[in-house]
Amino acid sequence: MKNAFSNNNVFLENIPQTENVDYSTLEKKYLNVMVLNRVIWCVITIIALIAIPILRDDNFSIYIYLSSLFIWLIIFTFTGFSFKKKKYVFREHDLIYSSGVVFTKSILIPYNRIQHLAVHQGVFSRIYNLASIQFYTAGGSSSDISIKGLSKEDADRWKEFVSEKIKKLKQ
Repeated sequence: MKNAFSNNNVFLENIPQTENVDYSTLEKKYLNVMVLNRVIWCVITIIALIAIPILRDDNFSIYIYLSSLFIWLIIFTFTGFSFKKKKYVFREHDLIYSSGVVFTKSILIPYNRIQHLAVHQGVFSRIYNLASIQFYTAGGSSSDISIKGLSKEDADRWKEFVSEKIKKLKQ
């Protein structure tokens, strides 16, 4: 026998609020990885700023060097702020990832939308025993998320947890 169709009202006060969720933060070692990536970028730009005038037989203006220094200062400041704003939570039916300094973004992904998940480690992450877990969804690349800065063990455990949830949903 078929189930009877129901289309009950949903009231705003009955919807759970994501603001009341206890988020987990990233490993503090991940800030080192973020800073190392920025330092490499700065070194590359310093080499370019030194090489360009030599190759072009030009004198670069002091304003270009000062502008670069100012931009690096902003980048390193935002790196610290953005690290503090990145947080995540795994719940019974979904996961939430929140990030952003100026524009805060929270992405909620139900487990039944996840098509594939993978654990990745970069060079610096491997040094600090960190990993990221990437969730690929049916909604396209804009709904895919990557939670970076987890310990390798935690990333593997979360991958197993979510994989089990997906298996149960498909049964």
